[in-house]
Amino acid sequence: MKIKDGYILKKVAGENIVIATGAARLSFNGIITFNEVGAEVFSRLDGTRTLEQIVDEIASIYNAPKNVIEADIKKLVGKMKNQGLLEE
Repeated sequence: MKIKDGYILKKVAGENIVIATGAARLSFNGIITFNEVGAEVFSRLDGTRTLEQIVDEIASIYNAPKNVIEADIKKLVGKMKNQGLLEE
């Protein structure tokens, strides 16, 4: 699973903001902001990692229980799918 082409994450005034570029601008009207963990997840959704690998990496970085991180990431990924940001 990966972020669709045309969506990039930028840090603007201390906020992690997703910006639509190119053709993606035509179908995406809005702003998405992420906290630091959300930005870490976004940056890892590049099509080279499984969801399990992302969970392991984030749990390791934040020294948090894997089951809690997994639940949070699955919820976040579900929201990103609903917004049309992801492709398989």
